[in-house]
Amino acid sequence: MKKQNKIKLSKFEWVKKNIVIVPVVAAILAGTFTSVRYVINLTDTIEANKAVLINIKRDLKVVEDKLTDTATRLSAAEATWEMAENLYRQLADQVREHAYDIKDLNR
Repeated sequence: MKKQNKIKLSKFEWVKKNIVIVPVVAAILAGTFTSVRYVINLTDTIEANKAVLINIKRDLKVVEDKLTDTATRLSAAEATWEMAENLYRQLADQVREHAYDIKDLNR
């Protein structure tokens, strides 16, 4: 039966013995930290974009209301313009009739 001698290694000897493991662990820790930071930044970006979208939706509603008001005013202006054209035609017809009546009176 063999006796196993347990020799306690110093920290330096442990690092020297496991020199390959140390960079791997350091890379894993750095990668984890970078990944967590990236996710936090993405979350912040998403929240900021959400706020911007809410503001854009509110502004879009205001613009839609103004556009509806402008369309209503334009329709009223078109109706007024058509009414003015009709009145102008009637006035022109009346002036023409009066001109004929004046010519008839002068004969």
